[in-house]
Amino acid sequence: MAPSPIPKFYTNPSARTWKSSHTPSNPSEIKAFYTSLPNFAPTPLIPLPALAEELGLKAIYVKAETSRLGLPSFKLLGVSWAIRQAIIQRASLPSSASLEGLRAAVVKYGIRLCAATDGNHGRAVARMGMLLGVKEVKIFVPRGLDGGIIESIEGEGESVEVVVVEGCYDDSVGVAHRWGEENEGGMLIEGTAFERYEDVPKVIFPVVLSSLACLIEALWSKSELSCEQWTVQGYRSMVYEIDSQLDGQAPNLIVAPVGVGSLAQAIVAHYKAPKYPSSPLSSSPSLQSPNPTAILTVEPHTAASLHTSLQADSSLTITTSPTIMTGLECGTISTAAWPILRDGVDASVTVGDWEVHEAVGELERYGVMAGPCGAAALAGLRAILRRRAEDEKGIEKKRLREVTEVLELGEESVVVLVCTEGRRAYVVPKESK
Repeated sequence: MAPSPIPKFYTNPSARTWKSSHTPSNPSEIKAFYTSLPNFAPTPLIPLPALAEELGLKAIYVKAETSRLGLPSFKLLGVSWAIRQAIIQRASLPSSASLEGLRAAVVKYGIRLCAATDGNHGRAVARMGMLLGVKEVKIFVPRGLDGGIIESIEGEGESVEVVVVEGCYDDSVGVAHRWGEENEGGMLIEGTAFERYEDVPKVIFPVVLSSLACLIEALWSKSELSCEQWTVQGYRSMVYEIDSQLDGQAPNLIVAPVGVGSLAQAIVAHYKAPKYPSSPLSSSPSLQSPNPTAILTVEPHTAASLHTSLQADSSLTITTSPTIMTGLECGTISTAAWPILRDGVDASVTVGDWEVHEAVGELERYGVMAGPCGAAALAGLRAILRRRAEDEKGIEKKRLREVTEVLELGEESVVVLVCTEGRRAYVVPKESK
């Protein structure tokens, strides 16, 4: 058996005292919108007492995004809010617009949706398109994407078409962008921002780049970017739920998987705020803590774009290799997320497919039916807490000690693992030791 790749570690001690200036926008309005969606309910925060005891921690919880509005991931949180805001802006609707009002605007303006995806994002766009009666939804995917994922996207409705693009996820984003520009009524819904789009503000109509809307507004006004992207605003509702489910107790550590970084951006912006915002889902007072919540990000060994960028202190595009963590196989971090992650992420770790596969099985034994992306957080936590093998490189031993010191984990620590994906089929990797 081939040797297992050694986890790579990164630490940023200054993140402990760094404060985000990104404040939430319209949290009550966001809550009202979600509660208007069919079958909306908060996802569970599941305690894992046996695992906490094993790892010497006070408590470990899994935020199980294994079924969100009928889909096996968290993606619909950001996608639904982004599409709503894009339609409101396109049709000049009031901020209180109902689902019926959105559907009417879709018909009136001939809105068609498109997106690039390597999995759950595209399915969420397709689902929201069907909910709003969109007549054409075009989803662009990189060649080599698992056939089961493609079938699940196509299964969202007859108006959904999946187009396979030669190349990687980043190539799919470019093709989707062009399709949106060239087709009347086209609206691109992406969860990432790219520098090559930032100096072209007029592409917002007919194309609406949901994750660039605030950036475009800032470019027009020549003001400092201070508002959140629509998709990130939607993702914030997840951390509001966590706050409510912990009864206002700030966790000591949040462990989050990273693809393009938009979810991690929402998490960092929330927990690194000068004062934790009050949750619109709870009557609890605003959270305050002299010891801020630490953020640990987790990526595949073969697609560690954030980790590589953090090490270089510069946002870099990398070449990725296939991984069972399909939704994390992204070669470029969102340019909107990068400054926040650079300054606010306390530590970063990379994990291998076999370790994640084992974490899938472990979560299943605890009753959490997770896919590989969802199990990455547990694999990352185990990577930083397990005793290192004697034959591993000294430099990684040193970095591991730095990680545990920066995160300040101990027997009174409360840890939340963000499980972003429900169970799905994948090719079981070869065991490595």
